[in-house]
Amino acid sequence: MPRPDPNPLPYGALQYYQVHYIIQIESEQNHNLLAKCEPITKGYFGNKRVVDVKWTGADKFSEVLQADGKLTDMLKEVMLQVGEIRIDPQDDHIRIYGKWGHEENFHFNETMLEIADRIAMHIKNKLKPTAKS
Repeated sequence: MPRPDPNPLPYGALQYYQVHYIIQIESEQNHNLLAKCEPITKGYFGNKRVVDVKWTGADKFSEVLQADGKLTDMLKEVMLQVGEIRIDPQDDHIRIYGKWGHEENFHFNETMLEIADRIAMHIKNKLKPTAKS
């Protein structure tokens, strides 16, 4: 009789989730909106705090996001929990998302929704003259 494996492989869905904010917009310039935000921190472990954020990405879009002081202040509040924020353009939509989180720590973050809304405002302002929708 075969013995059961003491460490079976996990099958099915894992307990990790990622929240995506999606902006439905079609433009020939969607590919210019690729960006990533990373925190600049000081301290270690319990004393760790975010002192600034750094946007990197394509075109001048990351410079526009870096220049927005209110966005930077909002990001400083949530970057320790979110880890990083990415803006990922597709052909017909643009995704804004953070890192994966375990289901025990998964909750709706109202500040992150406001951040995504502010980023969406910058995206629509950049694409306003060329948007099809």
